[in-house]
Amino acid sequence: MENLLLGNVIESGNISPFSCPFCGYNGSLDLMGADRFPVLRTLQVIGAGRRAARCPKCKSSDKERLVYTYLKEVEKIEKTKGLSILHIAPESNLQIWLQSISDKYIAGDAFLQNQKFIGKVQFVDIRQTEFCNNQFDYIICNHVICDIKEDKTALMEILRILKTGGKAILQVPITKISKTVEYPNVYTKEEREVVYGYGYHERIYNDKEYVKLLTSVGFVVDVYNISARYNKNGLNPLEDLYICKKK
Repeated sequence: MENLLLGNVIESGNISPFSCPFCGYNGSLDLMGADRFPVLRTLQVIGAGRRAARCPKCKSSDKERLVYTYLKEVEKIEKTKGLSILHIAPESNLQIWLQSISDKYIAGDAFLQNQKFIGKVQFVDIRQTEFCNNQFDYIICNHVICDIKEDKTALMEILRILKTGGKAILQVPITKISKTVEYPNVYTKEEREVVYGYGYHERIYNDKEYVKLLTSVGFVVDVYNISARYNKNGLNPLEDLYICKKK
């Protein structure tokens, strides 16, 4: 694991052809994401904004492929039977794969009425769940914590239901050139779009302050960048993985 820890080192100029790890498509990536609000460019927000990141065939995003690549190639979870996995706000391709390898996979979301899911998804409010203590080996919460006002409450709940030695993947949009951006008096969708770039976000995290938040609730946090190693998978070279372990 140690030899994958690349920190913020990115091999510039090493651009490889895209080969989708989900569907096998080879070629160029489609554009995805919105770029209507200058804050995303001004703060150089990683994991957000307009970018070439979507597979034209299976519609997987760079964020989805990042988690898949880590779980499959680094953790190699297919080789371990009986893993219990909780997947919040499940991405379609990732959900299909995880369901195929684990009979203890649960997909959940707090806004079932507003989403279109491909498989079974149950109601889960990650701030307060009905799961047991120490229930899951892995919890995937990809770009969700940034949408929750009570982020620390959600993180404490994730820690509670994660097994000792288990890992949570807790990705969020990140800025490395500003402190965490959060305004207590921003309430409407229109206001949030202007200050955060998205109408449903509650903040934009600074990378170091995000790690400090994660460790404050009890996680042991490892930050990885695997984009250079798996450079054909269409990963964002700037996006680090935040792997949060329960000790």
